[in-house]
Amino acid sequence: MDIFLDTADVKAILKYNNLGVLTGVTTNPTLLKHAGFSSDIEMIKEIREVFQKGEIHVEAFGESSNEIIENAKRIKNKSGDANLVFKIPFSEEGICACNTLKDYKTNMHLIFSHNQALLAASVKSDYICPLVGRLDDSGHDALLFVQEIVNTFKIHRLSPKVMVSSIRHPMHVIKSYKAGADAVTIPVNV
Repeated sequence: MDIFLDTADVKAILKYNNLGVLTGVTTNPTLLKHAGFSSDIEMIKEIREVFQKGEIHVEAFGESSNEIIENAKRIKNKSGDANLVFKIPFSEEGICACNTLKDYKTNMHLIFSHNQALLAASVKSDYICPLVGRLDDSGHDALLFVQEIVNTFKIHRLSPKVMVSSIRHPMHVIKSYKAGADAVTIPVNV
């Protein structure tokens, strides 16, 4: 199982990377701002200074599929980083963008239902990212949901890795592993 750190804080990334346990880093625009970065390119370059080998998941934001696609291309070209994964929010526009970005690694996130996970798998997203904390908050059995997605993907030989996000406490990590998730992305405070 892969462990990602959900932060743009370079000092935290360095600390946990030195332990030798990180597969990658996940970021979002809020984390970028909290870490004091003015742009995604600046953030990627600073993270790469302390985390050379693993994946960096970065948001390819936009209201339309064209905006999402153009942002992914801009980030890849300007950063020059070959090991980026583009986080695309689940939506009709996100599905269209993911389907177009065949030569890019993608992470379809904001997954809240089985149907969304299957649609993300159908457009060959490399990762799907259910938000267990938010699902728990709304009264769902989030980890049963993760287990059902993992089982469905195995039965039908679907390729996306299941990355659990919105982790609120250590038990989310343990139960995600027990549910068969491929990866977790853990905030620094957990």
